[in-house]
Amino acid sequence: MLSDRTIYSLHRISGLIGGLFILILTITGSILVVDAQVDALLNPPQTPTGATGPRQSYDQLVAALHRQYPTATFRSLRLPETDTPQPVRVDLMVDRVRQRIDVNPYTGAVMSVRNVDDALVRQVRELHENLLLEPVGGYVMGLAGICLLASVLTGTWYYRRSLLSVFKIGVRWKKPRRIVYADLHKWLGVVALLFMLLMSATGVFFHWEQIERSFGDGERRKRPKAPESQPAAFGVDAALSKSEATFAGFTPQVIQFPSPGDTVLVVRGNFPNSLRILGKYNVEASVDVRTGQLVGSFDARDAGLEYKAEHIFEELHFGHYGGWISQIIYILLALATALVTVTGLVIWWLKRT
Repeated sequence: MLSDRTIYSLHRISGLIGGLFILILTITGSILVVDAQVDALLNPPQTPTGATGPRQSYDQLVAALHRQYPTATFRSLRLPETDTPQPVRVDLMVDRVRQRIDVNPYTGAVMSVRNVDDALVRQVRELHENLLLEPVGGYVMGLAGICLLASVLTGTWYYRRSLLSVFKIGVRWKKPRRIVYADLHKWLGVVALLFMLLMSATGVFFHWEQIERSFGDGERRKRPKAPESQPAAFGVDAALSKSEATFAGFTPQVIQFPSPGDTVLVVRGNFPNSLRILGKYNVEASVDVRTGQLVGSFDARDAGLEYKAEHIFEELHFGHYGGWISQIIYILLALATALVTVTGLVIWWLKRT
């Protein structure tokens, strides 16, 4: 068995190696917990005008966009979440640039156009996952996750006999700086212990999945495909009606258009009893746009273990499953993790001086 001295050395080394990257992970992770709110704050949605008349059908809106962007590849269409006037959001690939377009549902006019890859939350996520240097940055951040996991495990073992006593001792603010920082390090470390274990373990899992897939391994759920055919004659509105008629209580939320060479349109959404912990969208209906026939369906509750694990881990990692309550808790614990890292680095520096 390893001695406590060796365990402490491993704790210190893993913290030093991963320190800077762990800080990046905690700061960017705090932003990603509230990514939707941040994006809405920076890009507030406009209220559609002309809301006195009926809304245009989705087929009419898509046809209008086709006329304005004849060479674009349609990726997805997000349905309004309420009956109040809201723009319809469509994602297009235009000249290899992913654009997000808000369309007035009453007039079909384009209200705004955004480059998705330039959005702040997108850049923050790329920094969080890949240091903006995919794929090499992904391997570095995976190593940072391993360092955090190793630091938490070795720290827990090293302080195992006095782990809970930190709440009794507290932070002795009138002591020398080294003791104050050590008290803060241990107190915050115990408070955020389970959170750090969860974040590091799920983060390592995601990067392992990334490595597997970069080598062509790993499970990917395949949606049904229909043979190539003439241009689609079956519209979005009919696909929505088909999916709602097929699944009682199904609420469609987003449309995924067929990829080039395919004719299957996917309607994604949820049932009233869908589990948010299994992902934002639990249910899918795949419709052949040539005939309007349902060619496949999917319910996350019936998925395989790897699919469930991946989506549960993602929800746990980013804290979206519990609304604003989980978001506040995650941000506070992420900041605590950052302070654990900073105090650890300060303690190491003070010992050297």
